[in-house]
Amino acid sequence: MSQKVTFENLWRKDPGALKKEIITIWKQHNPAFEENQAEERAKQIVYVVKNEFEQVVGISTAYKVYIKQFRNYFYSIRLIIVPEFRSQGMATELLVRSRDWLESVHQEDKPDPPIGLITLVENELVKKNKREAIWPASKMIYAGNSAKGHHIRIYYFKGATL
Repeated sequence: MSQKVTFENLWRKDPGALKKEIITIWKQHNPAFEENQAEERAKQIVYVVKNEFEQVVGISTAYKVYIKQFRNYFYSIRLIIVPEFRSQGMATELLVRSRDWLESVHQEDKPDPPIGLITLVENELVKKNKREAIWPASKMIYAGNSAKGHHIRIYYFKGATL
């Protein structure tokens, strides 16, 4: 990762003045994003990544969801990196930091603490180029495809039981 960036943990914190900037990024880079999602998603932020000018260039969010197929709760995790700042290293680092943080606090999320992470990989380049069954850095495991053809990846927290 050649860019100079900082990671700020905002899990269960008010994003304050960053909220407007974050919502703008979501709207600019996700055509399906609806304004009424903004307030709820802002409460789901795990990390923001800022460049050397303190501008937000990456965001991770997570929310607890019951996955019927796995008969357990997971954190559904989403990442967005502003295109000019995309690099293999930044997305991986944001995912690993978010994973590690959520793993460290998941037992506090009662009732029914999540047993891991789940994500949909929608980025066509990632689906084409990162085809390992288990991603080396994040340890996310390929678990099949969604109805829309997106890759489903999961990660189990250490000590997770089914």
